Amino acid sequence: MNRFQRVREILDEAVGGAGASVGFHGAFWRNTTRDRFVAARVFGLGLVIVGDGAGSNLVRALKGEAPFGADLPEPPAGARFNRMPSGREPVPAEAIAEVERWIDDGCPDDAPAPAWRPTNAPIASSRTDDIWFLDAREGWAVNSNGQILHTTDGFQTWEQQFQDRVYLRCVGFASATRGWVGTLTPGRPLYETADGGASWNLVTGLPEGAPSAVCGLSVVNESVAYASGTNYPDRPARMMRTVDGGASWQAWEMGEHATLLVDTYFTDTDHGWVVGGLATAANPTRDDVHAVVLRTEDGGRTWTDRAAPLRDQLPLGEWGWKIHFLDERVGYVALESFTRAALLKTTDGGDTWTRIDVHDPQGNANLEGVGFLDEDTGWVGGWGSETFEEGFSSATVDGGATWRNANEVGLFINRFRFFRGPQPIGYASGRTVYRYAAEPPEAEPRAVAPGQELVLLDDNAPLRTGVPLAVAVAVPEDAAHLTVDIWDRFGEHVRALVDEKEPAPGRRTVHWDATDTEGRPVSGSFLLRVTVDGRSESQIAHVTR
Repeated sequence: MNRFQRVREILDEAVGGAGASVGFHGAFWRNTTRDRFVAARVFGLGLVIVGDGAGSNLVRALKGEAPFGADLPEPPAGARFNRMPSGREPVPAEAIAEVERWIDDGCPDDAPAPAWRPTNAPIASSRTDDIWFLDAREGWAVNSNGQILHTTDGFQTWEQQFQDRVYLRCVGFASATRGWVGTLTPGRPLYETADGGASWNLVTGLPEGAPSAVCGLSVVNESVAYASGTNYPDRPARMMRTVDGGASWQAWEMGEHATLLVDTYFTDTDHGWVVGGLATAANPTRDDVHAVVLRTEDGGRTWTDRAAPLRDQLPLGEWGWKIHFLDERVGYVALESFTRAALLKTTDGGDTWTRIDVHDPQGNANLEGVGFLDEDTGWVGGWGSETFEEGFSSATVDGGATWRNANEVGLFINRFRFFRGPQPIGYASGRTVYRYAAEPPEAEPRAVAPGQELVLLDDNAPLRTGVPLAVAVAVPEDAAHLTVDIWDRFGEHVRALVDEKEPAPGRRTVHWDATDTEGRPVSGSFLLRVTVDGRSESQIAHVTR
């Protein structure tokens, strides 16, 4: 712990701990940098005079010196404010002396700058769609290789808990043992575990009106979880929930409010959000929807579109994708559009929202992931353009007023998760899982981590090709089952090219004529996944005719 972190720790201890709420002046020392702290003003008064601890208002407030100390039995002359912390025991003199010496010494911050770094999680050719963490070290990830992965050390190491011919989209846990994973695969929309992922089972007996694909999960506690979907405008928009830990589920239609639904976020059993898009056109496509931010206060019985007042500012062909709240007051929604980049922000708990355009020098577009460390510092990422090829990321340090290129954060980002505090830790899921921290991991990420070596494919770099697509596959000795599947960029299964038991070992070339299961020609960006006996490797193919 460096000296600036120690100052923040002293202030947290003064109010009852890092999780204690702070009225009056607020916890101005939390979720901030040294430079912002030094420049901060509270009640219009400068907090720190660098080099002059005794003259700094922070030290005066802790000591109860004028203009502070109005609540003391014998207030000093000119006291207008209470001593800090108001209504609590005074800060020990030795702790105040630490703060004073730190200011006298120039307010040094000798911590390494926080940075984003790739972890050792698998590199997924499409991406890691979602992550969920119990704490800053233990978590789960789901990716386009059909894997559910578990880590206990921030993805320095990991284990594969599950792999199947499904397109996994989202993950959420209520505890170290109880969790769910949503998929985009018809007939298999939801999996569950009761043993921390040692075993995963398909949830059966879902009601007839359940979402055909689960795009968003919000796990409130071990009893209550919500699910939303789908991201397909030609399928019914629906939600479902459990209030008995998954023993039963209730489902309902959302077509009155949305044409497509993606992410959902609940703060308790009754209060929550779901985002997506609404179209008024018959037989709508994504080009026909505008964004909706739907809020419920009664567990999903009624909904209000809190983005409705912005209707004139919300262009067609743009919809809500991911929800990210800093606290009960400040939140964000990433807006996906193939050709633009924007997000919505609220500062009043979601009563009102403001649309913010994201303009960086590289022309980022097609956003999906959004994450903010504090109200000023944040990142967005996604596909990067309407071709889904670049995976650009962007960053802001002024609350979204300006943006810079930030591809060092990671590529193809779909989800951010943060643990805030004196030493914040963050994770982002994209081409792999990325970690944000001041200190590097104990073991630096390797170019190829164990379990990532290509065995089935010669190469998994994105491929641009005409028709037919040809891909070389190596079938190991004693393989029991070989499959080759094609999904589109929205996770819809397009074609099963190979489904072969006891395949002959050796190299072969698989050809695809760029038609779907019904024989209809298709083009665009696709995910090709080769699986042999629970091991999967995948490749993105951009197919033109």
